[in-house]
Formats: sequence, structure tokens, C-alpha cells
Amino acid sequence: MANDLSAFNAQAWSKRIIANIDQINQALQFANTDYEGEIQGVGDTVQVRTLGTPTVGAWSKGGTITYQDLAPTKEPMTISDAQYFAFKVDDVEKAQNDLSALDLYAQRAAVTLNNTVESKLWTLAATYAGTALAISNGGTAITLDAGTSTTTGIYQLIVKARTYLSKNNVPETGRWLAVDPDTTALLLQDTVHFIKAGNLGDAMVQNGNAGGPSGALGKIGRIAGFDVYESAVLYSNGGTVYMPYGQGNPISYAAQLREVEAIRLETTFASAVRGLLLHGGTVFAEDKKRLGYIMRK
Repeated sequence: MANDLSAFNAQAWSKRIIANIDQINQALQFANTDYEGEIQGVGDTVQVRTLGTPTVGAWSKGGTITYQDLAPTKEPMTISDAQYFAFKVDDVEKAQNDLSALDLYAQRAAVTLNNTVESKLWTLAATYAGTALAISNGGTAITLDAGTSTTTGIYQLIVKARTYLSKNNVPETGRWLAVDPDTTALLLQDTVHFIKAGNLGDAMVQNGNAGGPSGALGKIGRIAGFDVYESAVLYSNGGTVYMPYGQGNPISYAAQLREVEAIRLETTFASAVRGLLLHGGTVFAEDKKRLGYIMRK
């Protein structure tokens, strides 16, 4: 009898694939999805109201209080991207495989989508962080070295990033830094400042457990108050890699896996599954204060 995957309904596929993406995507832990339910289609713009900042005035006995007019602003978040996946499960493969085709192919679809989603999130971090946050030599990307005594050492640049956040009154807890594999190699050579993940137990106790998001994935260590994560899909342009750093969840991101369906193919003995991912994001003005990047060649 021909295998028929139509019993695997769209909702089941969607839940399985999204669950797998959440398990392996490092960038998602630094994004918030507060506006995910607003998506209807590509080109949708979600208008998000952001609060103004109340001012503080001096007071003296018998003085007059001046009331500030509050003016919340609207900032748009556009759902600008759409990607699809489509694959088939051959009946022969199903017959010869004693594992669940649903689980196996949901995992493979999740890996493919994950690279797209994670790459977009890192691109958002690099695109929306203000130019003043680019920690580099005069705004030009530099070639880093592993030294800790020169201004081009990776440690010196991370300290500059820390200084920027502190000057903007960004909380010390939950600070994070994403690096590419080449920078990881440099950090691993810095045995003075970089604390490897395997040695974080005692350090976390000493620092009051001041770490990143609860259950954070892929942490490779800690340096200068930042939890460090490695990603091979950071945003790059012209040979320059942008390594984002920040605090908490400054990236606003929304995604929906739409039109997931299992169908029986007419021209062969196989069933197919296909789905459409709609997503978009931004970094709102207030969140830009706690997001930056380090540029490296």
C-alpha cells in the first residue's frame, strides 16, 4: 500500500518544525516575539506604540508643578520576508526506515529554516544598531589579534562595548556577545580574561549568577561581563563580519509558519510536505541603546 502522509495535518507539522527551530536557533534567545500574533501576510506593517520618557524637575517649597504632555510614538515593524520549504518522502524510504518520518523530516526542515531565521536576526542586529555603536578603529573594520596588550586585541574591543552599555545605563545582568568561529579561536587563546563554559560554575557563583537568558543555548564562555555565544551565520558585508552584542532581548521579531500542508504526489509514489514562512523584525529606538556590534575582517 502506498504511503500517505496526509494524516500528518498542517498544525502537527507546524508545531514540530517550530519546536525544532527554537531548540537550535541561538539568535532567537536575544529577540522578543511580543507582536507575533499580528502577522497576516507579506507586507503587513505592525504599528507599535512606544512610550516617551517623563522628565524630572526641581522642586522647592511653595513652588508650582508643571505637568508634562505625554506623546507616545508609533514605530513600524514590517513583515518583509517570505521563504518556503518543500520536500517529498518516497514510499520506498518509508518502508525501509523504522524511524518516524514526521520527526526526521521535521528536524531537517527546521535546520534549513533555522539558518534563514538566525541569519535574518543577526542582520537586524547589525542593521538597526546605530553607527555610534560600531566598536572599531574610526568606523573601519579591523583585523583582530589575540593579544591583550594592543588596541586591536579582541579583549580591548569587548571592553569598549562594555563601556558603551554602562554609559547608557544598561543593566549589567543579561549582557551577551555573539562571535564568529575565527573570533572564538582568538578568545580561546586568551587564558587571562576569557572564562570557558566548562569553567563557568565557580565564576557564576562568584558573580552572583549574572548570566544571560534562562536556559540560554550555545554559550561558549564569559568575558568582561558578557556571556559569549558562537554563530557561523553572523551578518557579513564585503569580508567584514559584524559581531553583535547587547543586553536582554532588544530585537523585535515576528514569524509565522503558514500554509503547512502534506499532499500526495500524482507522478510518483511519494508524499510531499511544503510550508511558507512569513517573518520580519526591527529594533525600536529605545532598544537601540542596548545593542551594538564589533566589526572585524
